[in-house]
Amino acid sequence: MTPTADEIRSQFRRLDPAGHRAVPDLLPDEIYDNGEVMAPGGLLFARMIAERLKINEGQRVLDLGCGRGQSSVLLASRFGARVVAVDLWIENGERDRRAGQLGLAGAITNLKGDVRRGLPADIGEFDSIFCMQSFHTFGTARGIVNYLGGLLKSGGRICIGQTCFNREPGELPRVFRQTDGWNAEYEKYHSPDWWRRFFEDSGAFDVDSSAEIDDGQVMWEDHVLYSGDRAGWTTDYLEKTRWLTNQLIWGQSRDPHLTHFILSAGKKAEGDNRSNKFGEVN
Repeated sequence: MTPTADEIRSQFRRLDPAGHRAVPDLLPDEIYDNGEVMAPGGLLFARMIAERLKINEGQRVLDLGCGRGQSSVLLASRFGARVVAVDLWIENGERDRRAGQLGLAGAITNLKGDVRRGLPADIGEFDSIFCMQSFHTFGTARGIVNYLGGLLKSGGRICIGQTCFNREPGELPRVFRQTDGWNAEYEKYHSPDWWRRFFEDSGAFDVDSSAEIDDGQVMWEDHVLYSGDRAGWTTDYLEKTRWLTNQLIWGQSRDPHLTHFILSAGKKAEGDNRSNKFGEVN
């Protein structure tokens, strides 16, 4: 069954940036970069993650899975970071043009590659690692968390912000297996508690927090509403997104439901790496 536009608008909630201390003034087009393929939460979520890193002017930040580079621009322009941005799918040229148009070419170095194969040997050390909406795609490969710890300076920090389930789903409910052929990778989604244990078991990090965020569900709903408004709520749009809207409606009264979490952690001090357990490849 395909929900109607009126049903979606009446049941889904919109984000209120005023409720978030760090981002009280963002307009919807700013949050979603005028529809330029930003994931749920968009730049509002990016700023929430970046705030947890407490970035100082001039610090080196690794932006992993940076997509089209909106997060890299945010880190450089708002926080004064020197950013190395890595993505497997988006070409450097597109990201270089974005940085150049905004006068940030000297602050952002774009690389194309797969972190699971390692970054260039001369990449150097970072003060922080930022990762939004992509960690589940590579982060459980064996040894990755330890490798990332090795890229950080002493006292360095990592913060990931991620779509997730509010609790471990076990066998996925049937509704989450209906994606109209699009690979939502739900089999790689986990709960905030699962991610905390995963990072702790690596022995590379002390986890400060790993928890579902306020408005975690709302970010999904707002994303659908914003996209629907831009598409004019056409029949084609409603059909193409039916699988997602049905999942979100299902999750309003049942668990597990789709939401978002943020994990923040600090690199363990030298000599305090008491565990040598690695994650498993999904």
